[in-house]
Amino acid sequence: MILYLTSSNKVNLLDFIETELELPIKKLIGSFSLNSFVVKDMRFYSHVRYLAIERGAIKETDEEMVQALLSFQMMYEMRIIVISEGLPESSPFFQELIQADIQNVVTAEKTEVIQDEIRECFSEVGMLRRKAEGESISLEAPPQISPVEEVTQLRFNCTNVTISIAGCDRRVGVTTTAFNLVCWINAHGGTACYVVANSNNHLAHIIQLFKPDKFGNAYSMEGSDFYMTKELNQDYNFIVIDCGMLKEHKIQDSFVNSDIRLLCSSAMPYEMAGFYRSMERCKNLNVQALGLFVPDNIKTYLSQSISQDIIFCNASHDLFDSKINGEVFKKLLNTYIKV
Repeated sequence: MILYLTSSNKVNLLDFIETELELPIKKLIGSFSLNSFVVKDMRFYSHVRYLAIERGAIKETDEEMVQALLSFQMMYEMRIIVISEGLPESSPFFQELIQADIQNVVTAEKTEVIQDEIRECFSEVGMLRRKAEGESISLEAPPQISPVEEVTQLRFNCTNVTISIAGCDRRVGVTTTAFNLVCWINAHGGTACYVVANSNNHLAHIIQLFKPDKFGNAYSMEGSDFYMTKELNQDYNFIVIDCGMLKEHKIQDSFVNSDIRLLCSSAMPYEMAGFYRSMERCKNLNVQALGLFVPDNIKTYLSQSISQDIIFCNASHDLFDSKINGEVFKKLLNTYIKV
């Protein structure tokens, strides 16, 4: 999917790409503060593959826009396409974009050339521009072969230990965290499965998208089993339960009755009160707080106000990433690891 921030006079600029590549486009039309959008709204679109920005839709100065894009790159992994028709390659704004490794920059003025540049931006490798003034990217350098990273295999001394994961609010990364935890366990010598225990229907959408094989009650994806029912095909070391949002009036039984309880939240200013209230509702339970998408400058505040034992996780945008929060997962399951 493409997320397209655009002014009203460029709203149809990417329509031909939607037709040619069969990529759906979510258009947001108006005048935006990019910095505010990245902080407050972008997490609702973290599933998209491309962010296209029409320069005329952004309120910030060129310098401020580059800073907002740098913040975006720290939080999200998706291709950024900046459309600024007629922008000279010698301009400071263009050079700053390239320095920030934002190479998909559309600068042409004629319709046919604009469309050709846009096609290149959405190609498999994207647009390859020079990195900085006077420096070119060489396409002739021999490819670098990355060494295969050896994955440490662990031994887990447990059977069907339940790990429930809930969120203080919607869209705070519960499902992604649950998927990543299952993949990490399976990649490091253990066995784990995912069980959906909420009404958000995320797993049904994921199954529809990836079309995995089904064995008994399990859908198998990337070497892991995922269930839409509590009836499992077999025993596992761990059963990871996606509880969705923590219920307001009565905490769901699937969370209360688990062996390990993880409570997730991000930390936008308007989310902190909800995080605090959720921890208060769980004060009679042994709950581990996880802080997702937390800026460094407020981590100390969260440790003081939410929980001294809060664990901060890296932002993940890949459901099947078995590496991103490996140290966190190892710490959480250390009791069950044979030395």
